[in-house]
Amino acid sequence: MIELGSLCAALAVGLAFAWLASGSRLAANLAAVARASGDAPDRPSGIAAVGVTLGGARRIALRAAAACGVAVPLILSGVPLLAPVAGYAVFVVPGLVADRRAARALRDAERALVVAVEWIDALVAAGRPAELAFQAVAREGAGATLLDTALRNASAAALLGAPMFRVLALEARAGGLPALAALGDELERSRDLGRGSRVVLRETRDELRRGERARAIDAASRVDAKLMLVLVLCYLPALMLLVVVPLFVGLLSGILE
Repeated sequence: MIELGSLCAALAVGLAFAWLASGSRLAANLAAVARASGDAPDRPSGIAAVGVTLGGARRIALRAAAACGVAVPLILSGVPLLAPVAGYAVFVVPGLVADRRAARALRDAERALVVAVEWIDALVAAGRPAELAFQAVAREGAGATLLDTALRNASAAALLGAPMFRVLALEARAGGLPALAALGDELERSRDLGRGSRVVLRETRDELRRGERARAIDAASRVDAKLMLVLVLCYLPALMLLVVVPLFVGLLSGILE
């Protein structure tokens, strides 16, 4: 019972520190200030760089404390062999979970961008200016957190007098959305050159359609391998238990008789 209690206490400490190891709100606010002031979002400088560095150090320190909080009770409870494995798992697993969540959010944003550009192109074709079309989609939302956040921030900045497409490109780069950033740059460039925004939106829409079609074809090409995996893991063991094994047992009993 003592070992079980120590293990539960170690898990509780590890989960508590892993929960505390989430992103720093101060670092996020400093990064937002840096973007608004025109600093490069991928390489913050000055106080923003200090805030991001402190946020990363805080997360590493909390994960190290969580690993120690799990390993030390295991050592004291008489199971030292599990301590390195448990400590390493507690240190690494939160980062892996965060990376998977970020990748999933990015994939959702890329899919939602296709729908958002379709809506914006339809609004522009109906006679609405491109800035108002982006603001309308920002109000409604496209169903992806990253994309909706970038659109809302750009719309809010445009209401305050900032250039809509320039802020949209900055917010898209900060959120890791290169396609949206390229669209913002193209729209800003077309505005400076006197080129119509509808042409840029239509080209971007066609490009996003081709990318989505390529992703769908790639996903469909992997269906056969997944079906084969289901066949190997499910149907073949059942075939062995219901047909092959009874047949082998019957033949073996006939030979022994």
